[in-house]
Amino acid sequence: MRRIIIGVLISMLVLSSGMGAFSSATTQKRLNEPEPIEDYSHTIFAEYFTMTTCVPCKYVHQALKEVYAEGVHPFYYITYVYNKNNHSNMRKSELNVVVSPTTKFDGGYKTITGGSGTEYEKGRINDSIIECGARTVNDIDLNLDVEWQGAVNIYPPDGSDTIPIETLLSWTISEMKIDVEVTNNEASEYNGHLHIQVTENESEWYDDKFGNPYTHEFKDYAYNDDTTIAAGDTFSETIYWDGCDYNDADDPPRYFDHIKQDNIVVIASVFDLDNDKYVDETAGVHTGGYYAGTFYDPKKFDVYFGDSNPPPKVINNGTAMKYNPPGDLDWSTTYYWKVDVWSANGEMTPGEVLSFTTRGNVPPNAPLANKPLNNTEGHPIDTNITWMCSDPDGDDVTFDIYFGEHVPVDPWIAPIEQNNWTQKTYDPSPLGTLDFDTEYEWKIVAWDEYGERSEGDWWKFKTEGNVPPNSAKDERPPDGASNVPVNAILYWNGSDPNSGDTLKYDVYFGLYDPPTQQKWNQTNTDYDPYEEDDMQLFETYYWKIVTWDKSGEHKSSPVWSFTTGENPPPTNPDIDGPSEGKEGVTYNFSFVSDDENNDLIMYEVDWDDDSGIEKTDLYPHNEPVVLDHSWDKGTYTIRARAIDQYGTPSEDWTTHVIKIPRSRSVEGSFNIFNWLSERFSNMFPLLRYLLGL
Repeated sequence: MRRIIIGVLISMLVLSSGMGAFSSATTQKRLNEPEPIEDYSHTIFAEYFTMTTCVPCKYVHQALKEVYAEGVHPFYYITYVYNKNNHSNMRKSELNVVVSPTTKFDGGYKTITGGSGTEYEKGRINDSIIECGARTVNDIDLNLDVEWQGAVNIYPPDGSDTIPIETLLSWTISEMKIDVEVTNNEASEYNGHLHIQVTENESEWYDDKFGNPYTHEFKDYAYNDDTTIAAGDTFSETIYWDGCDYNDADDPPRYFDHIKQDNIVVIASVFDLDNDKYVDETAGVHTGGYYAGTFYDPKKFDVYFGDSNPPPKVINNGTAMKYNPPGDLDWSTTYYWKVDVWSANGEMTPGEVLSFTTRGNVPPNAPLANKPLNNTEGHPIDTNITWMCSDPDGDDVTFDIYFGEHVPVDPWIAPIEQNNWTQKTYDPSPLGTLDFDTEYEWKIVAWDEYGERSEGDWWKFKTEGNVPPNSAKDERPPDGASNVPVNAILYWNGSDPNSGDTLKYDVYFGLYDPPTQQKWNQTNTDYDPYEEDDMQLFETYYWKIVTWDKSGEHKSSPVWSFTTGENPPPTNPDIDGPSEGKEGVTYNFSFVSDDENNDLIMYEVDWDDDSGIEKTDLYPHNEPVVLDHSWDKGTYTIRARAIDQYGTPSEDWTTHVIKIPRSRSVEGSFNIFNWLSERFSNMFPLLRYLLGL
């Protein structure tokens, strides 16, 4: 029954929205013909709350702009884009705004919600302003004055030293001086709250759904506090507000350093704390000049710069808020500069003469050997040289590297290996290794980015002597193995006590012991006995590996043997893991298989998405192997098979199904109700009750 009621109610609301367009057309003429009262009690204050995603909001915004431009009423409005600016969102909470669009007049004395066409909304706005303008308010005078400052946020700061010689001079014009006075003309004490709010005449960040910039878009408070004023007294305050110091309190914050004088409106309102926080007076200032019906005040700059005081002029009527001196400045020199700011009507705000001193420059610190230490022995033949070096000024440093085998003649200088090297480590033999039992000599020369240099000492080290390689081990098939497939490939591991030594292998193989040599000086650690042909079935084979190092030392492995035979495949793997999951969440799956011959086993897993086949290393049979994976929405069939160490796969693929439903979004699930809440704010509580929301 509840579902039927809800369906009928929603249908009625949707139909009524279409009928509302018709009925509003019949009332537009009456609503849009304001009848200004003879004497407004105060300047009215409208607060318009919207979201960038709200479609009906565009009609209210357009209506506010048109009513304001017509100039019939004394009023100001502010636009709060509360899904983008946390200050706006806090004001929304203070006034208990629950739907968008909502417009509050005089702090909530009058409220209108919803949006049904620009002309209809203009009528509602006009009526609300007239109703507020006729009400009785406290006798409060509010005076607001805004003076845009000259060049601020100067870099380099005045009096600074150790400034780089490549310095770019810069400044902003984002600060204003705000003076406010609130006079209590009543015979008793006044308890009020003062807002001074900085807005953009046309938002540079956010547009309505008509594609037009939001107007009088709220940025931040310049002042927001209670004020108690005795009878006949005046409260006054001076505030310096710089957009470079304020942001939207979001994460990450967006600063208002982009603001321009010709695009700022400062609006002040006084709220009566003893009367529901309703507005008693409002004042506003457009900070830009007014030319041809447009607020506009571009700035130009005269820049003075040099190493004498007063400095000479270097830029006349410039438009950029920066100056790049030609070439680098001099070291350890004091420079003087100032910026005069000119407005469009020829008014000049003079700047003060500022100074800064460039830093000096000293060479890099002398490089110090790190590894190997000087006059040490026994180093591997793959040794890299490393050193320590820094620059007292923090400059970038590059290095010339001298390295070579020490020759006992005097004088002897190692050849240069590299110049302009940026790292503090170097491989002296990138294509090979050093020689055994050999003395090497090296030196580092450090250069800073300005051409100053320092040299390290000559350092020596000696490499270790050669030791024969280790015997090959980890043979596969294992020694004595049976039922080895006739197409098996032989594997082993080789090693050497000397780090960096290069190894080669001779392979001996055959049906007799001792086996005969089949391969010489191969570098890989595997061998296919018959390449295109298979070994004979049920035969015993013998093999060994002789390992050689770069110096010609060698060592032989024992003679190993194995017997060929039928190789049963591993069992089809068992898959253990969840059958349901969530999008983007990683889940673990276990794979395990048995092998009759106790062979090592690897697993191939197809996750049924675009990730391809995943292959594992070899593991002992009956040992569970755990892998993890995640998916998007859908149903997936995981496939896996086991393959033994000889390449024999299990007879079949094992499958496992997992279902990943779409993550539910509360916001996306209730779009229709968000729309209904905007269009029918008075009816929406009933819908929420019926739905149990």
